Amino acid sequence: MQPAKGALFSRARLRQEGQVEKMKPVPALSGVKQKLAERVARRIEDDIVRRGWPVGEGLGSEAELVVRYGVSRAILREALGILTYKQVVAMRRGRSGGLVVHAPAAAVVAGSVATYLHLIGVSVDELYDARITLEVLAARLAARRIVEDDIERLRTVAATDPIGMPPSLVIAEVSRNPMLAILVPTLTRVTGALAGGPRPDFRLGPSAKSARGHALRAIAESVVSGDEATAARRMRRHLEGERTWLKRATASSEVPAAAPASGATSAERIALTVAGAIRREGHAPGHVVGNEAALRDRLQVGRAMFREAVRILEHNGVAQMRQGPGGGLVVARPDPVRVVQALALYLEWLAVTPADLLEVRAAVELRVVELAAARFPGADPEPLLASLTAAPDGGRAEAGVLVTLAGLAGNRLLALFTAAFGRLSSFRTAEPAHDALARIVDAVVVGDSSLARNRTARYLQVLAGSTTPGTAVRG
Repeated sequence: MQPAKGALFSRARLRQEGQVEKMKPVPALSGVKQKLAERVARRIEDDIVRRGWPVGEGLGSEAELVVRYGVSRAILREALGILTYKQVVAMRRGRSGGLVVHAPAAAVVAGSVATYLHLIGVSVDELYDARITLEVLAARLAARRIVEDDIERLRTVAATDPIGMPPSLVIAEVSRNPMLAILVPTLTRVTGALAGGPRPDFRLGPSAKSARGHALRAIAESVVSGDEATAARRMRRHLEGERTWLKRATASSEVPAAAPASGATSAERIALTVAGAIRREGHAPGHVVGNEAALRDRLQVGRAMFREAVRILEHNGVAQMRQGPGGGLVVARPDPVRVVQALALYLEWLAVTPADLLEVRAAVELRVVELAAARFPGADPEPLLASLTAAPDGGRAEAGVLVTLAGLAGNRLLALFTAAFGRLSSFRTAEPAHDALARIVDAVVVGDSSLARNRTARYLQVLAGSTTPGTAVRG
């Protein structure tokens, strides 16, 4: 489809089509309550987690579910549509049919997170701060844990650098940390979207590609040799080089506008087109961009495809379809809650151990406090102090302090991951955390990044000492 010239939702264009009366301002939706169907979907997810995620087990017929959750058939079907999109369940037809629990697909979760990050317009710096944090950790762990069966595969991938399986994904798998095996591919998808192609190197010239190949082979050999420090240093240098190139390329229009991540569905592509137009045209929350008929005509899509795209936009809190006079597709503020839930749900299904979680938490939280302290001078301390007051006894309540710190860090990816980690049942401490958290907060408030990192590292060492390696905890 070749869109007409001009803004996709420009006022002049809609006036020509007689739609200008549909563009009256409406109240902003940033504070809108979660839709009933979404609440029902979350209740079903919670029930699945409590039952130990019984893959293949039936949860009941549509009629039984209507009674169990006390909603209409229409609301239930909308809730099941959300869960089917996330591949948590499937409806089996026939005499012995009903709702069946699925094993969640890693690719779907990665796609959901990548789509959200794309929709909010994540920056190159935000992306590469997160990538460096996680992939340097992956390189260290891979060098520590690589076994004989991994060596030939890693060397082959580093030498050939196939688009479908970049070496960073293999290194994440070799790290033996299941959290990295989902988070690293997610960020790789976002990188490709920002680069306007499969991944950042697809537009490099011969000499630059040769340099990339040399760097990847050097990283692989450091991992094979078990040299953690060198593997980490080479991975950091490689990613910093990618960051520099991509920032320069996007600033100079050397690459096209962000493209849908590889593997995106048609509905996802439509959703990204709409979100991109909203972002480019600077529409504020509450602005009506058009009614269904006008937007379908503009996008040249059918009703079913358009409504699936709207569901994706609503799921990510980018826009919401408002019925009635003055209604239409209304701009909202992207809401990370849903994607945090999806990521946490998948990590729960993986039954990540407390040790797995702490490895990734350590890398993310050390970077978070460093960024927060560097940005804090002049900021309002009240939200941070309030979160500390709400966490008197450690345990799960500490997640609130860490999420607040992540928000202050100014990196939406690290904030999203921190929020997801805090929802896991393996996020727990055996010792009261309040005093340690208070010391970290004090260092952040005075803007002392080094002291904040030092206190966070010691805090995490205490947590590591109270963790039993290899213990899987389900919600």
